[in-house]
Amino acid sequence: MPDPAVWDAVVVGAGPAGAAIAARLAGEGFGVLLLDRAEFPRRKACGECVSPAGVEALRSLGALSAVLAAGPAPLAGWRIRAEGGAGFAGRFPEGRTGLGIARETLDAILVEHARACGAEVRTGLRVRDLLREGERTCGVVAGRGGAEVALRARVVVGADGLRSVVLRRLGLVRRAPRLRKVALTAHVRGADGLADTGELRVRAGGCLGIAPVGEGRANVSVVVAGGAPGAVAGGAAGCFDRALRGYGLEGVERVDEVLATGPFDWPVRCTVADGAVLVGDAAGYYDPFTGQGIFRALRGAELAAEAVGAALRRGDVSAAALSGYDRARRRAFGPGERLQQVIEAFVSRPRALAAAARRLDRRPEAADALIRVTGDLEPVRSLLDPALLFRLVW
Repeated sequence: MPDPAVWDAVVVGAGPAGAAIAARLAGEGFGVLLLDRAEFPRRKACGECVSPAGVEALRSLGALSAVLAAGPAPLAGWRIRAEGGAGFAGRFPEGRTGLGIARETLDAILVEHARACGAEVRTGLRVRDLLREGERTCGVVAGRGGAEVALRARVVVGADGLRSVVLRRLGLVRRAPRLRKVALTAHVRGADGLADTGELRVRAGGCLGIAPVGEGRANVSVVVAGGAPGAVAGGAAGCFDRALRGYGLEGVERVDEVLATGPFDWPVRCTVADGAVLVGDAAGYYDPFTGQGIFRALRGAELAAEAVGAALRRGDVSAAALSGYDRARRRAFGPGERLQQVIEAFVSRPRALAAAARRLDRRPEAADALIRVTGDLEPVRSLLDPALLFRLVW
């Protein structure tokens, strides 16, 4: 397809957020170009768990049947183990399950879905800068090797992850990360006893998450203190393998390369600018412990597509015209982000977490309530129910 003079939208990053907004906008008849520096399928450092609400978001997008056909593992709930043996389990409501699926599989499916909806997809193309007309973003500069091309657009969507080029060129990073954590991720075989649940094991200085992802494999993500990925990248495999033993997983076999990513504390001042919006991790992220990233990517893309589509139809893509998305995103995700900070306070204090785990183990209805909230099935305010609080305290 030859380049039009100006695309309606250029989407930078073809992970779940980028592929989802590209599919939605293209499905409405807009001219959409989806770019990614990688070739698909490709692995991605991620916990690879889709919450039950994320499953519904895939259904709304029209991609769930293709995802299910790939054979993901069902997730009916989570077990949390604190240092010293304390722990609790919580399950999603009957009939609501999450999914464990490798990102190389999920992302490739969503990219193909975007293509089927009418988006033009170009991979192996790295975005290096934004095109600007005064204060308005009007496209991107992308390159492969030494060649560069200017791609003009009415709207640029930054969906390019934690180290988003679009975010940084817009100057919307609020501050440097304070929560200096790094995640090391790989697949293993031989993780017995998981069945249809994931498990989080927490100890001083970090945590380990393990969940089935289908085909006899499980995803293991080890979160450690350590600043930028470079702090462990040179010895990522050794650090990961030592963590397996330290968290009691001596019997498993690692089957692929260890990937590193982080840190995860990237607050943004705003998710819109003149001619641009941010979605997914590029729109801000805090702490991977609760594993809600894929749902937020899909739901955020839905909210952004509504605002961008309306702005394109009106012919006004100013920050003011797009600001409804920023407000909707804050309403949708703000309470969950505050809950993440509360959970982080417990995770960083093993004795406090152990005490809370023992209490939740004695009160399974409270444990289920917490798992429903972190599975995006209930609003955070449901945890403030007086009867639930009474059972937790007494």
